[in-house]
Amino acid sequence: MFSHIFFILLAFLTAVLLIAGIGFFVLVKDLPHIPDDLRNLVYSQPTEIYAGDGTLVQRLGGKSYVPLAQISPNFQKALLAAEDGEFYSHHGIDKIAIARAAILRGFRGSSTITQQLVKNLFFSFQRLWSRKLKEILISLQIESTFTKEQILEAYCNLVYFGGTAYGVEDASMQFFGKPASALTIPEAAMLAGIVNSPYYLNPYSHFDAAQSRQRLVLRRMRAKGFIDAATFDMAMADSVELSGRPSVGNDFINYVISQAEERFGREAVQYGGLKIYTTMDPQLQAIAEATLRDGVAKLEAAFDSTGAPLQGALAAISVPTGEVRALVGARSYVPGGFNRAVNSNRHVGSGIKPFVYFTALENLHPDGHSLTPISIVNDTAVTFKLPNRQTWSPRNFDRRHRGRLTLKAALMQSINAVSAQLIDQLTPKRVIETCRRFGVTSPIDEVLPLALGTAGISPLEMAAAYAVFANNGVYYKPVTIKRVEDANGVVLDRALTFGDPRFDPRTTYQMLDMMTGVIEGGTARVIRDMGFEAPAAGKTGTSTDFTDAWFTGFTTALSTSVWVGYDRIYQMYTRSPRRRGVDGARGGAPIWTEFMKRATTFYPANNFEMPPGLKIWKVDPRTGNRVLDYQYGIEVALPENIEPVFAPFGEQPEVVPSDTTETG
Repeated sequence: MFSHIFFILLAFLTAVLLIAGIGFFVLVKDLPHIPDDLRNLVYSQPTEIYAGDGTLVQRLGGKSYVPLAQISPNFQKALLAAEDGEFYSHHGIDKIAIARAAILRGFRGSSTITQQLVKNLFFSFQRLWSRKLKEILISLQIESTFTKEQILEAYCNLVYFGGTAYGVEDASMQFFGKPASALTIPEAAMLAGIVNSPYYLNPYSHFDAAQSRQRLVLRRMRAKGFIDAATFDMAMADSVELSGRPSVGNDFINYVISQAEERFGREAVQYGGLKIYTTMDPQLQAIAEATLRDGVAKLEAAFDSTGAPLQGALAAISVPTGEVRALVGARSYVPGGFNRAVNSNRHVGSGIKPFVYFTALENLHPDGHSLTPISIVNDTAVTFKLPNRQTWSPRNFDRRHRGRLTLKAALMQSINAVSAQLIDQLTPKRVIETCRRFGVTSPIDEVLPLALGTAGISPLEMAAAYAVFANNGVYYKPVTIKRVEDANGVVLDRALTFGDPRFDPRTTYQMLDMMTGVIEGGTARVIRDMGFEAPAAGKTGTSTDFTDAWFTGFTTALSTSVWVGYDRIYQMYTRSPRRRGVDGARGGAPIWTEFMKRATTFYPANNFEMPPGLKIWKVDPRTGNRVLDYQYGIEVALPENIEPVFAPFGEQPEVVPSDTTETG
């Protein structure tokens, strides 16, 4: 019996060893070749990013290689303290850290500097457990082949610091305007801290976070004995000044890089030799950057000073395809900086009203008839009870009420009281559902004040959502990356843009027509005053207390959203003697206009195509009555079964269905 069990155990152990041996030889067979000189790895094939016209716009590489002797000892010590305190005592792997990480985090967070070097150079597209085993084997091989100084030198020249900085020399010039040999202890600690998260620890855009990480590195340097107590105290008290040189790039490319890293991993993008083909129009991007920069500066010059720089953002999307043509996330480019065009969800103010009104057109049926642009609404003081037993009394922007007027006129003048009444009848939940159908994914609170734009939405989402109106109800998901190839030309990913018909074209066109009124004679009439003559539609947006100013509008070619405001919630007021709050018409619309005037040279705007089943009438904006062509009135798109009654100017309307057409 005992011998039987013994043979079973022996057979089991033999099988385990055989499988392990086969697995080891499979792993070894797939291991890449280690070059004779680690500097060859630093000069590996760079990732290239191309614009929509095929021109090369950026290389992720082109590093400035410097020998270890030309890298400040301050940085070397700071890097070891931050990334691998036992670098000079281990043989490529930290066995205790690996065991701990394997148990607690599935191998994540257990890498030495040698392993990080290997990870950046090999196995770029693998996310399997075998990658970690290969990483360990290569690390041991590198440690047995090269000296610690050679490994550290290669890593210092390879590691990514954000923006276009690859290697410590580029990073030192980018952030401090000096070579790596001249880095002080505080500067070295800040650079070493950035390695952990080049985006979120970028001192240009997240200085507080970068400084917090820097102080952690300094404490580790003190704990490791790299600096003494007096030096530590001086470094902690010393302020760091950023004085680096401008970096090549723009917010569009930064966003593309972040998207590619989400799909393929940071190592693959930074070191994998990919070819990334984008939708960016270089000419339009340059126009957007210049227009936003100049427009924000002009506004700021007229404002009461808050002590903070005024900011802005712009997103422009091709209406027929959903391809993003331009993205600007700040008034001036910061390498790896905060991109307000995609990451900042600020209150859109009245920019939400097209979705409220559209929901009303789809769902409200007063007196048994569907709501139309000439339906009469009442601009009057209203008070609503909120779930928390409080009340809410929305006020109009100009603090006055107009009484009865048409739905289109209410949108043209951006009447808050009307929007609030509509959302009360519809429920906020239904309006949010409409926003989702328009492609808005940002969190939205289910509250009545949503009617006035308490939702925070990014300019990119706003531009994509408004493009649905120009597309007769068809939604296109925004696309920035058209195709990605590996170093051998194999296509790894390709964007297939298919329009998704989500709405009745007749309803979206009625909404579009109402939004043209905003420009022709409503809150955005400044656009026509500034000389923009192309067919266009859109909506101004102003948040409560003038903290955000928007304009989002579109032609048949481009949908563009512009936001202006402060990063902190500061109010925007013009200087005395006529101190006035800055709304969407003064803040967002002029920048939008200047951009679109230049953009239409490359993207001509045609007349919007009205779908079958609608007809254009000229009506009195207050009553909805049909008026003669020479009388004051506004043009309105209505279903063919709706015919406004002709009446003397100013009389209340009688809207009746036609007996000769189908219900539309």
